[in-house]
Amino acid sequence: MRTLILTSPMMRGADVTRAQQILKAKGYFVGEIDGIFGEITGRACSEAKYQLGYAAKNIKPSYGKTLEDFLTGKKRPTPVMRVRASQRNKKKPLGKEAIRIARQYVGTKEDPPGSNRVMFSEWYGMIGPWCAMFVTYCFVKAGSKAFERGSRWAYCPYMLQDARQNRNGLTLVPRDQEQPGDIVLYSWGQNGVANHVGIFLTVPNLNGDFTAIEGNTAVGADSDGGEVMIRQRNMSSVIGIVRPVR
Repeated sequence: MRTLILTSPMMRGADVTRAQQILKAKGYFVGEIDGIFGEITGRACSEAKYQLGYAAKNIKPSYGKTLEDFLTGKKRPTPVMRVRASQRNKKKPLGKEAIRIARQYVGTKEDPPGSNRVMFSEWYGMIGPWCAMFVTYCFVKAGSKAFERGSRWAYCPYMLQDARQNRNGLTLVPRDQEQPGDIVLYSWGQNGVANHVGIFLTVPNLNGDFTAIEGNTAVGADSDGGEVMIRQRNMSSVIGIVRPVR
């Protein structure tokens, strides 16, 4: 079989479809099975290799016979790989793991632009504004039991309301106790309504400036920009800080 890699133009064919199907069955690929080896499929390959215990130098966005054999059970990981996999799969703080996952998708955009069609809305099961779906995706993949695929928090005000009432595994965090990995909700007009959500990458400095990773944003279109980005923000726009307790 040929080795599938990221190229321009992208590789296509039945072998790409097969790779996507196998990766999806194992929970690594969440996009649309389209027979096109693009960035999402490449990331799924890298994530599979990471979880299987590949050496760091060999974790690349490619798919070949060896990876397929591991995924289908035809070949067993070596003892060294199993040790690496065990170390990597040890339970990590939810927020830090959510950041690790979120960073993989920086630059992911809607296709076509303005459609709200992106892997996170398709995974969630609802095509619409997807900033909260992106956060949900990251925390589900991080192992949170508070977030669930296809339920609860596709709508920012509901997330804030549940946190205020300590419902469904969410709680509010005081503004001097933020941590990287906490969830940050914005109200652009400070009118009491949560308009947008992201994940803290850095805590606020003395001026209230911080960075966050967010879905469905862009410069000039903070709440509906169609891309996963790292944004510079200020606490003056924050309406709530939320932390999953499970």
